[in-house]
Amino acid sequence: MFVNLGLVGQPLQHSFSPFIQTCFLKSSGINGGFCCFETDGGESLKETFLTLRQYGFKGVNVTVPHKQAVIDIVDTLDPVAETVGAVNTVRIGDRLEGFNTDAEGFERMLLDAGYDLSGKDVLLLGCGGASMAVLYVLKKYNVRLTVVNRTLSKAEAVLKSMSFDNVQLQDYNFIKGDSGFHYVINGTSIGLEDGNFPDMNRVECSCASVDLQYKKGLTPFLQSMRGSSCGLLDGFSMLVYQAAKAFEIWTGVYPEFSVETISGELGLS
Repeated sequence: MFVNLGLVGQPLQHSFSPFIQTCFLKSSGINGGFCCFETDGGESLKETFLTLRQYGFKGVNVTVPHKQAVIDIVDTLDPVAETVGAVNTVRIGDRLEGFNTDAEGFERMLLDAGYDLSGKDVLLLGCGGASMAVLYVLKKYNVRLTVVNRTLSKAEAVLKSMSFDNVQLQDYNFIKGDSGFHYVINGTSIGLEDGNFPDMNRVECSCASVDLQYKKGLTPFLQSMRGSSCGLLDGFSMLVYQAAKAFEIWTGVYPEFSVETISGELGLS
């Protein structure tokens, strides 16, 4: 049996998913392949899923900008995807089943690094799509949360949709003043293009600064947090863990892997 898997989104040329999922196929002894489908939204997205079913694909990951749009295409949602309002994994069979594995990826990343969020003071930068799965996990651990976002009304709407109460909302002027947190999490893409991130010198972090982004070396956000006495953690292991959960959903097998080995083979270490 040959297992067809894939990735749907746009753009995809820099995605590590094909390499990661191919590693999982190899380590699990499963004969299969992984294809990328750069796809526009609307009817093109629907046609892509018709094609995937036609050619017997077992499942796909879904990435930007389609994580919300695919909700209208799938037949069912798992509880996490329904709460988060985003699907990043689809299992294809008689029905299209939508899942969100980003939340588990984020949680496993922190647990693997030895960090405990329970009841901690957390600062989250950005309240857009990338932060939704993070908010799901933060609510689970009953953190004391402060959210910094450019548009407070948008952040308020996101938090309300997830029934996240007792949150302090602040604009970016907040980071210009003195503050202290156990964890500071970056859910924005600020700095990835020009390397510049807002000055974080007055924000003290005691446990870990966590960036959902990743690159070889430190991301601009993590560079800005080097002055704090805390751990620095980028989002690559989150990517691997969410991919492993997706692989299990498709195949019934949780793969054996080492995040460090995969990172090294991709030249990120």
